[in-house]
Amino acid sequence: MLSSLFFLILGSLGLYFGSEYLIDGAKDLAKKLNVSDLVIGLTIVSIGTSFPELVVGLISAFQGYTEFVIGNVLGSNIANIGLAIGLPALFFKIDFDLKNSIAPFVYNLLACLMLYVFIQDNVINAKEAQGLLLVFFVYIIASFLRPNITSCNGELENEDVCPVHKSLLKILAGSTILYYGSVLFIDNGAIPLVEQFGFSEKAVGMTIVAIGTSLPELFVTLMALSKKEVGISLGNIIGSNIFNILFVLATIALVTPIQTSDVTFELLLGVGFLLSLMFFIYLSKGLNKITASMLFLGYITFLYLQFYGWV
Repeated sequence: MLSSLFFLILGSLGLYFGSEYLIDGAKDLAKKLNVSDLVIGLTIVSIGTSFPELVVGLISAFQGYTEFVIGNVLGSNIANIGLAIGLPALFFKIDFDLKNSIAPFVYNLLACLMLYVFIQDNVINAKEAQGLLLVFFVYIIASFLRPNITSCNGELENEDVCPVHKSLLKILAGSTILYYGSVLFIDNGAIPLVEQFGFSEKAVGMTIVAIGTSLPELFVTLMALSKKEVGISLGNIIGSNIFNILFVLATIALVTPIQTSDVTFELLLGVGFLLSLMFFIYLSKGLNKITASMLFLGYITFLYLQFYGWV
């Protein structure tokens, strides 16, 4: 068990640092190419922080652990709200107007609805993956064409931009570190837990693997809020949840069909977390310690029940 925990921690560090390089490179490249600052939070940064889910999912699928794939995505989406935004909001007050993020929330709900329909036969096939990708590309195009929807108030304007070749090197280095971090995390950390202790693939995917792949969102949110970059932090979370379903699951399903068990409850629970976040932001124009505590305690309860059973 100690060796598994060691590799989980080591793999998580690889996921974190790999994502940091990837995010930095992507942001620098976006600035160099004059991509709007208002779009970066919900697109470039979110793609970077969702990359661990994609790498972990592909590796898991190729090794036959398909329950890790769906469990990781749904678990990560819950962790992004309950942990990656709930925990930092306990220390940093988040002031945000819901009208600035209506479109991303709508796309998030649409992604969940599509996934709900697709998993009714317990498999996500290539044709369904194409449908998810279609909505994903519509979302990306809409984000770039209507940047006012995803306004982050020019939070990245003052960042120094490095040359294109350095940006590409950061992206390459980040991708490489992410890959090997994912291998350590899955092969030497998560899989032994399943084999040695009899935990279900779904439970491990929903909790341990999901937390590991949500570390980039957590650290990005903490750093963004410490710099009062609220738009980037919240945009990163909502954008990542959209990418996890519309891009990560779709990409993996194009390579190999994703077999799933009954994850309807977890999917609906994720929708519940999303609607709660929307309601809290609408109610108090952001998140305070009370609403953040509710999200965080809800996530702790979710973790407990994953291992000890639902009612």
